[in-house]
Amino acid sequence: MARKIVFPKIISIAALLLHFSMGAQASVLMQTGFENQESGSPMVRTLWTEEGFQPADWDQGLESRTQVDGEFAAQGIHSLRVMYPKDEFGPEYTGCQISLRFPSHDELYASYYLRFSENFSWGTSHYGGKLPGLAGGGNCSGGKDCDGTNGWSARFMWRADGKLILYLYDMLKPETFGLDVPLFYPDGTLVVAERGKWYHITERVKMNSLPDKADGEVQAWVNGEEVLFLTGRKFTTCDVKIDNFYISTFHGGDDETWCPTDTCYTFLDNVMIGTTYEDVCYTSCRKPDAGPDQSLCAVGTAKFLVDLPQEYALRWMKEGKMVAEGGEFSTSTVGRYIVVADSGRCSQNDTVNVFENLNVTLPKDLHICQTSFVSLDTRLSDGASLLFQWYKDGNPIDGALQPVLTVKDAGLYSVEVFSPNCGSATDSVIVTSGLLRLDDVSGRAGDRIELSVQEPGDYRWYDAGGDLLGEGNALSVLLPQGETFIYVEDASGFDGTVGKKQLTENAWTRSNFDKEFMQFVVERTLSIDSISIYPTQALDATLNIVDEGTNTIVFSKTYKGLKGGEEARLPLGVVLEAGHYHIDAEGTTAPLYHSHTDSDIHFPYTVEGLISLTGCNLEWINNKGWYMLFYNWHVRAGNYCVATPVKLSGSSTNAVATILKEQTDVYWLDGQIVVKNSPLGKKVTVMNLSGREVASCVADATTLFFNTESWSKGVYVVDGVKVRVE
Repeated sequence: MARKIVFPKIISIAALLLHFSMGAQASVLMQTGFENQESGSPMVRTLWTEEGFQPADWDQGLESRTQVDGEFAAQGIHSLRVMYPKDEFGPEYTGCQISLRFPSHDELYASYYLRFSENFSWGTSHYGGKLPGLAGGGNCSGGKDCDGTNGWSARFMWRADGKLILYLYDMLKPETFGLDVPLFYPDGTLVVAERGKWYHITERVKMNSLPDKADGEVQAWVNGEEVLFLTGRKFTTCDVKIDNFYISTFHGGDDETWCPTDTCYTFLDNVMIGTTYEDVCYTSCRKPDAGPDQSLCAVGTAKFLVDLPQEYALRWMKEGKMVAEGGEFSTSTVGRYIVVADSGRCSQNDTVNVFENLNVTLPKDLHICQTSFVSLDTRLSDGASLLFQWYKDGNPIDGALQPVLTVKDAGLYSVEVFSPNCGSATDSVIVTSGLLRLDDVSGRAGDRIELSVQEPGDYRWYDAGGDLLGEGNALSVLLPQGETFIYVEDASGFDGTVGKKQLTENAWTRSNFDKEFMQFVVERTLSIDSISIYPTQALDATLNIVDEGTNTIVFSKTYKGLKGGEEARLPLGVVLEAGHYHIDAEGTTAPLYHSHTDSDIHFPYTVEGLISLTGCNLEWINNKGWYMLFYNWHVRAGNYCVATPVKLSGSSTNAVATILKEQTDVYWLDGQIVVKNSPLGKKVTVMNLSGREVASCVADATTLFFNTESWSKGVYVVDGVKVRVE
């Protein structure tokens, strides 16, 4: 017999925000940005007391796994870094816990900034961990039954791939552990955190009004956008209220499958508790721009200028101490400097480095897909007598002599920076690309050329202004005089989801996996990257995809040890050709949840020309409008990246001859530096990268030769032009 359960009702009414804040007297109860603490100090209970909080008389991990951080900050110059050691789980060994108390309230707001480190591990084979939130009384959690007298907690959690959820312990939670409530942006997309980015989390909790009433509420915002409004909750049957901010963060889960695969960190900043939304809400500030890094060997004294409106107070910090105020700052001391711009309501900062010697650091490895180009920035100025040369796959790029290089092609890019007073410095970056593979074209202006894409797709060609030039795999164009770009995209490329997004209000359980399954039609080649299911209890799940045309299994995989009562996101990575298929769960060791009587169940779920989920194999289930077992299909097809740029270069014969006549050409060949088209009577000088003269002569012919057989291999400079001697 199927068992019916009821999931929480979730509604989003942005207009209620005004109701919550109007007429209330603003009052910030507690706040800290960790600015008064020393970098490197563990944030123990005594320091929380110094910040105006009232910590409980117990904690876990504050001494050993927290630290005031001076490298990353959402506002000001400090944040709180929390450590999660590799291969550990649970609050005893990862993260930290501290209950920060305050006078009890029936309704309250809290907010904080959150950042996951660049190497953050979501888990091993189970993915999830706790994050701070409001709580009350005994902070009911840890699998306890919330009976109305032992408290409640409304923390947040991360799940697989950084998905953020509310993790609620109250009297109405349907299972042993807390209730997972997903967060959705106003456009319907899930809230998913990226590593290395700051997110502002705001939470509002309103207690149930009477012991027998289920009218409590939880509301949440991320970066100022409402992502949750949950009603009909019951927190207490006694005098328990909202009386603490519960910093409870750790990996797990209760076994090693939740462990991080690498020691990683979260960062918390600007923790605020208030009685109105305005007390704690997200406010954007203009970010200061202090410019590029500087090297003292090149400039002598580093000088920085920040230009912001007068209402911003600017202060310059080094190692946690203020060294100057105002928009202009000069120094002859090496180090890392942070300029903080404070508007009085919020603050932002920028970081610059002052080096003794020349230093260059390129971005980490980059992938081109969401944009047609990426920029490689040395963070150095082209002033101060610095010279730049960029290389692609070891070969110098003609004319690439600037501190920032914008590229559109995959490859190994490196830059060499040198100065007469500083020597040289190099760095490199690997750029990968998901764009279409098309070569740039050059030739005589006015010649007609054919551009073509070999991969199948529905292609559109556009000029630089966005006007449509043509459709199809090929395009015939005339080469322009000079350079221009045209763009081509696959209009049929797709990267998105199909199917019902999640299990919501009403659910039944089913286990007839050999008799009941979902059918779907594939219109053209695609890949199914992942699918969600909802286990009723701990189980092993097996997914099978069957080609109904040939009655053969084209995909089968078992996912072991899935936890019950929460969404399980399963990777598939299967490529399917056009045809009719079904997907079943035969071999799964316990029932799964499925939806019924939801108003948003409308078959077929279709991405036009790509895929249609047509329902169940049983007509009586389709007639009832039930949604069976498999949710939120992530599907990809074709080239789903943005438009690919193609550079067209055209010139006339006369124009080429003029350029060659007017420009000096420098290159190395067969043991000699060759200088062509040098003006007669001009002194031509060759220097090494340290600025020392190696050779010179006065041009008595239009072509000069410098014998390099006795020279060291490396880069030399001829009248500002770099040339490599092999």
